[in-house]
Amino acid sequence: MQLNSNVIPTSAFQRYELMVELGRLEMVLDNVRTGPNALQADTLNALESRCARIQEALSRLPA
Repeated sequence: MQLNSNVIPTSAFQRYELMVELGRLEMVLDNVRTGPNALQADTLNALESRCARIQEALSRLPA
């Protein structure tokens, strides 16, 4: 199968990919917050910051 390198992702594809990534991050954050092994605050802050950036990117995509 040959991939076309000239394909530009549509906003629907970008939205889907961002939502999948956001879901993964939210699951990790839930596990970290409720799990027995607490991450350091800076690691938790980095995960939360990434979530916020993805949510911001989602809000900028056309509906």
